[in-house]
Amino acid sequence: MIRRAFVIASLVGLGLLLLAVPAPAQEITVKMGSATSPTPFDSITPYMAREKGMFKAQGLEVQILDFRGDATVTKALVGGEVDVAVNLGATSAIVSASKGTRIRLHVVPQPITPYTLVARREAARTLKDLVEGRRKSIAVSGIGAISYHIPRVVLEKSGLDPDKATYVGVGSAADRFKSVIAGKVDATIVTASETVELDRYPQLIALAEIPKIVPEIAYTFGVAKQEYLDRNPETAYKLTRGMIEANRYIVTNKAGAVEAGAKIMRRPAEVIARIYDLIDKRLWGVNGDLDREHYLYTVDLLRRVGYLQTPLSYEEFFDRRFVDRVLRELGRM
Repeated sequence: MIRRAFVIASLVGLGLLLLAVPAPAQEITVKMGSATSPTPFDSITPYMAREKGMFKAQGLEVQILDFRGDATVTKALVGGEVDVAVNLGATSAIVSASKGTRIRLHVVPQPITPYTLVARREAARTLKDLVEGRRKSIAVSGIGAISYHIPRVVLEKSGLDPDKATYVGVGSAADRFKSVIAGKVDATIVTASETVELDRYPQLIALAEIPKIVPEIAYTFGVAKQEYLDRNPETAYKLTRGMIEANRYIVTNKAGAVEAGAKIMRRPAEVIARIYDLIDKRLWGVNGDLDREHYLYTVDLLRRVGYLQTPLSYEEFFDRRFVDRVLRELGRM
């Protein structure tokens, strides 16, 4: 009887002990839409954060869904198909937010663009050639997207009339590059993932390196609907931290970034290494931040070309809670 009582007491005690041990924290699942498909190395930040465990370390299970272009991923975000959107063109995000979509910026993965303006040699050997003679076609991801505004700004800054060219919606940088190679269009802007292959296509020529001409315009934004950020501030902070840590890893660890990039993109490591070396390291937003002056420059540009009437203020558009918290913890680089 005594022995039986002892066994029962032991089992009860064990049960209480098990109850006292905290259960492992459950990962938070986030559906993240990416506006670039296939993914160029220039926009690899969220994939790097997933591959190298930055999201996992924050207790996040991030499911990345690929979309072709800004318009499709914005529609998915507004419609609730995804929780957040990344690799969304900066100009497209600003315009969408101004039209009442209530999407807000929470992190800037790429604060400058990685673009090079390329053309078919037979069509243009200088920027001036793009607006002279027969009317030239420039491939863009969509009318109003960042890939539409960048060549126009470059031409305008060079004293040329951007309206003397025709702009054709094609899709991602990879799709645009293919369209130029095939002779379907005369020119486009491409990322380093395509520029690295120029020596394979003697019919193409690089006309201008965009960051040297227009460093003010950011490349990609990480955005979410305001209500999502307000309902899930801790998750938004963790996503922001994961993205910033991924960019810091890329900048400070070439070997690791190249190895992961080759795996993610399914391209040879030596090609990824060449792409890595081509990229201006300012592309990687190690602070996830956006200068007020650069935002105002972009807003003014969009207003002048007629794509923006009533822009949101910097404070309205950029929900800085999450970037500021990460920078308090990690410091600026």
